[in-house]
Amino acid sequence: MNFNQYVRKPFVVEAVEVTEENLEEVAKFVGEVREKQGSGRYIQVDRRIVPNVYRVYPGFFMTRMGDHIRCYNPKIFHEQFVEGNPEIIAWVDFMHGKKVEEIAE
Repeated sequence: MNFNQYVRKPFVVEAVEVTEENLEEVAKFVGEVREKQGSGRYIQVDRRIVPNVYRVYPGFFMTRMGDHIRCYNPKIFHEQFVEGNPEIIAWVDFMHGKKVEEIAE
């Protein structure tokens, strides 16, 4: 039996780090701001919108890809995502079938 190697197609997301300053704005996408004495403010997540977490705290990241929104704690986010640059974006575009000429434009 011969095995071949495959690379899973990557995808690009937009992301924002959640901060005290943008907590209310992020909450509009994913849930409702709450406060716990001694712990500070957080977002109670609407699980119908973001099924992978219950609460979002400053330092977490919110990602979106089209209509799909997800939130990640900082450790998981940095394990799964790297910041895009022109070379990475061009490679992802190529992996999704864009021709080199289209990418250069």
